[in-house]
Amino acid sequence: MDKRLDNLRLYFPAEVTGSYLAIQSLFKANGIRATEEPWLMAGIALALAVVDIFIYWKFYKITSWLLHVVLFCGFIIWVLNIDTARYADVRLPGTLRIEIVAPILLIFYSLLTLFISEPVRAKDAQKR
Repeated sequence: MDKRLDNLRLYFPAEVTGSYLAIQSLFKANGIRATEEPWLMAGIALALAVVDIFIYWKFYKITSWLLHVVLFCGFIIWVLNIDTARYADVRLPGTLRIEIVAPILLIFYSLLTLFISEPVRAKDAQKR
């Protein structure tokens, strides 16, 4: 189980997750409530997802566009799950609500990553 949790952690690099959490804290410290500014935070999340792709390309030497799409989607799913209140008013098709959709997406994403080998930093791959 520890190996699986470590594997899942590698799909959400600390650099971008920490950045998103820091921006959340910055908003809170300046009086912006957790339900405000969803589009600004969505833009920030998309920008960080692009940085995430760059990190995987540069340091993990991942060149598969399919894996980059999976990692990009994974980061966005993570954002939706940790900042659900902010995105609660964003319209989804039909009667879907983010409070239901985000956790379901995270469950399926976690299952999907079982079938993908974990990202390994280029310098660590040489040691194996």
